[in-house]
Amino acid sequence: MMRVNRGVLRLMMALGLLLASAASLGDSGEAVADRLVIDPGTFDSLPAAGAEKTLERGARGLGHTGPRIRLWQPDSDAVFAEGEAVAVHVEFLPAADGTAPDMATLKIKVRKGFFGRDITEAVEPYVEGTAIRVPTVDFSDHTGKFRFEIRIRDYRNRESKAEFRVNIRT
Repeated sequence: MMRVNRGVLRLMMALGLLLASAASLGDSGEAVADRLVIDPGTFDSLPAAGAEKTLERGARGLGHTGPRIRLWQPDSDAVFAEGEAVAVHVEFLPAADGTAPDMATLKIKVRKGFFGRDITEAVEPYVEGTAIRVPTVDFSDHTGKFRFEIRIRDYRNRESKAEFRVNIRT
């Protein structure tokens, strides 16, 4: 039976992690985005869906007068098998009067039941101009119904909202 010194084992593990993280860096030194991990185990309790929408509509009369939101992938209410690749492609188009979307105001939340998480920062590496393209969303081997809520404003401060659902089944 072979004995391994714990210090040597820790050093080898640290070097392995360092090499793995270096391999995931691009030429610019920034991490290369290949998949977005959605783990419901990290979700917090969010306000009830629609609570903030109602408040903003009542206070400012906002509706869907801001940028247009076009969902290319996946289809809303799409059903996927556990482990199946889920790609997301959302495009933000100018409002009816031509006012461009302000990508700095983009907010994205994902919910499962009463719990959810703001994933805006996690999605930032996938923003390309006025679109979001995520090649693979990893649901961390969790099944169930996930609801994505998207909010964005245009440069005249008008807001639009959209949501889509994904169902992951075993």
